[in-house]
Amino acid sequence: MRKAMKKGTPSICLNALLLQNHLGGIGNYAYHLARLLCDTHPDWNISLLVHSGVAERFRDIPRLRVHVVDLSSRSMRLIFLHLIFPFRSGRYALLHSLGNMGLIFCRTPQIITIHDSYEHVSPERFGRIKRLMMRFLISTSGANARRIIVNSFSTREDVETYYPHLALKLSVIYMGNKFPVRSHSQINKNGDFLFVGTIEPGKNLPLVLKAFSRFYRKHGGKLKVVGAEGWKQSHIPDLIDSLEISNVIEFLGYVPNSQLCDLYEHSLALIQASTYEGFGLPVVEAMACGCPVIAARNSGLIESGGNSALFFETNDDEDLLRQMETVYNDLELRRRCIDSGFLHAAQFTWERTARETAKIYESLLAKGSQG
Repeated sequence: MRKAMKKGTPSICLNALLLQNHLGGIGNYAYHLARLLCDTHPDWNISLLVHSGVAERFRDIPRLRVHVVDLSSRSMRLIFLHLIFPFRSGRYALLHSLGNMGLIFCRTPQIITIHDSYEHVSPERFGRIKRLMMRFLISTSGANARRIIVNSFSTREDVETYYPHLALKLSVIYMGNKFPVRSHSQINKNGDFLFVGTIEPGKNLPLVLKAFSRFYRKHGGKLKVVGAEGWKQSHIPDLIDSLEISNVIEFLGYVPNSQLCDLYEHSLALIQASTYEGFGLPVVEAMACGCPVIAARNSGLIESGGNSALFFETNDDEDLLRQMETVYNDLELRRRCIDSGFLHAAQFTWERTARETAKIYESLLAKGSQG
């Protein structure tokens, strides 16, 4: 480690080994952080630890050293990460684990990014064994970290509540928006709403369907659903049939960024109904593309929506319907939401994320060189 630092080229490893095969929010974080760190710090040797299912997504980043672990099973990757990789981590000056938990034993100064606290706030999402394991790994690896990055003040409060021994290590660094912020946008007059997120209980799609079914009977339009199929949602087709809206619900699955941006731009509003979010990047993405946002009033959504979103009370389909009708009927309000959204979204850039993260790296590298 000290030899690398004397040469002025410290080696830094970004640990993204637990990424899912489809690059969601954490995958985008890993990609943009790696890209910008390589671009802005040619004096650092940046490596990325990933599994073979996602490795190709990162190979277009100049100067990035992609280290591939050919293990498809998440359980086997966890074993590798905690029992084998610690003995190899000494070659790095810093290790940054990007997905909520790091190494419980690490020979290298370690940073961890925590994006949410689902294992405590929404424990029903996980089986008992997985939930307990997540809590143990986050708590223990966090205790072994020098610094912990959280993606919102809401997440900071959650970590302080559920892992109070980590409180003094926390730094808030917002994630970035992957779309350029527009300077203008049309005011859409149709009744098409958009839902973006993995289809799983926490995203609250059934509530959106119920509110939309009542909106549709009065105003028409469609609801377009973007996101991968998740878990515990097998009842949704029956719910759609019972609401008699099967002909106006479009499940688009995963879509490329160009199509997603187009959907944002041409939708009446994005509906973000989650019962909990660490931050809620789709809210900022929609605003950047000129799409008004209707969001549940909770957790990180309050920060991602700021003063530019229309909020409804969580799990209240009546309140959600009221906001849907408000944004449909009031063109002037819609214009204000769009204009305000542009200004709000401009605060959240990957350049800012990388710059503030690099400051933490520099601080720890300086301490290492002194020790």
